[in-house]
Amino acid sequence: MIRLSIDTAFEQLSLALSEDDSILAQYHSADRRRNASVMFQRLEDLMNHAGIKPNAIDAFVINQGPGSYTGVRIGMAFVNTLAQVFEKPVLPVNSLRLLATQVSQEEDPFLVMLNCTREELFVAEFEYQQGILKQITPIVLHHLEELKEQITLKPFLLHRLRGSHDRWSSSFEDIESMAPD
Repeated sequence: MIRLSIDTAFEQLSLALSEDDSILAQYHSADRRRNASVMFQRLEDLMNHAGIKPNAIDAFVINQGPGSYTGVRIGMAFVNTLAQVFEKPVLPVNSLRLLATQVSQEEDPFLVMLNCTREELFVAEFEYQQGILKQITPIVLHHLEELKEQITLKPFLLHRLRGSHDRWSSSFEDIESMAPD
């Protein structure tokens, strides 16, 4: 199965063409101000590099957030347009699940947190069950102070978005220092 995976929910644009478990071509840029204007050209470049025609793509995978509201809208509009034109399915994946895949196969449940605005974080709990990553709680928005008591009990991964959230940076640094050993 050939898939086009797209992530515009964070500060960058990521595109990847894959077939089964092999990456055929990928593109990554940290220039978030230009994502919308370069997506079609970068997709064309990827397809040319991989020798794939657009109608050969079997499914479109998209990071549905949470993340940058504008970034998510741009990515969703792009993917939904392609899916409609080529009559292919869209496979949405949430940001916290994508981040959780970066954690080695922990035996114990762990939290994944993504800062939002001010002193709020999106949080979900994950665990590996027989080698397969499972999300065991829904994504919930928490205030930072609510979490400070809970997070010392479990391992966690904190992904910090930059930009307007930098003024709350010291609060998130407090959380990072609370990670259990």
